[in-house]
Amino acid sequence: MKRRGVTAALGAEEIEETPAKPAIACPRCKLPVRADVEFCNHCGAKVGEHKPVPWWHLHRRMYDWTLGWAYRPSAGAALFVLSFAESSFFPIPPDVLLMPLVLGNRRKWFRYAFLCSLASVLGAVAGFLIGWLAWESPLWVLTTFLGGIVAIPIFWFFYRKRPGRLWGGPWDLMIFGAGFGLGFLLGRLYPGTVAEFFFDIIPGFTPGVFERVSKLYEDHNFWIVFTAGFTPLPFKVITITAGVFGTGAAVASPVKFFVLFLTAATVSRSARFFLVAGLMRIFGPKITPFIEKYFNWLALLFAALLIGGFVVIKILAD
Repeated sequence: MKRRGVTAALGAEEIEETPAKPAIACPRCKLPVRADVEFCNHCGAKVGEHKPVPWWHLHRRMYDWTLGWAYRPSAGAALFVLSFAESSFFPIPPDVLLMPLVLGNRRKWFRYAFLCSLASVLGAVAGFLIGWLAWESPLWVLTTFLGGIVAIPIFWFFYRKRPGRLWGGPWDLMIFGAGFGLGFLLGRLYPGTVAEFFFDIIPGFTPGVFERVSKLYEDHNFWIVFTAGFTPLPFKVITITAGVFGTGAAVASPVKFFVLFLTAATVSRSARFFLVAGLMRIFGPKITPFIEKYFNWLALLFAALLIGGFVVIKILAD
């Protein structure tokens, strides 16, 4: 009994003297993780050496900036705003923020997926309205808006040079003011509308061609929107062009067109975000590299097989 007690005491001393695993900073989210793990339990990134991002890779820097919102108290609001903006003009998909949020609290995976889907559908409606209203508007309205969009990566470059400082200073206002102002001045050089501008500068693009494209868009409305909403195709381009062609004179019922557009956007975006959130909920951080590497390709394959299957059924039925 005495020997057993001595052995137990020695074992306890060995346990107390065993050093804890050192913590390192995740190369993506910068939060501390154990050095012996393969994936970060906060964002799912692979732990290890990563090449530094060059300053001219603005898209990657915007990606990292978007990801940084996952570790702030306002992460849920940031997810909603990002999902809304991505459907109409912002280049970074909301999956970037959705995945680490689910990893941080897997019990809220349904809430985050629903929030992301709702905001994305509302953003799709905003993109539709942009296309509908901008097509017959003066050109300077469109160029002013695009000037502000172009100013975003320029602002981002200067913002990254000032870590720890809040944006909203005079230089930031000057960058966005210059973008909007330059866009306004360029648009004023052409006196007509956006529609007249495109008819003038694009060879072969006439009102007749526009009406034919509108008719084709009406015939395949659901599948065009569904494919862009579920796959990595730029969803914002489809939402805006749907507003342009879906309200043309060749469209028999713009209301029916919009209802189909809204249905396709709701089904496709919900399917994508609930699938991503569900995978993160079930498999955890280890599934992150797979999603980042293969999910878009699998989504494209699924959409192609789904559409192809309906085409085959229609051919056989005829």
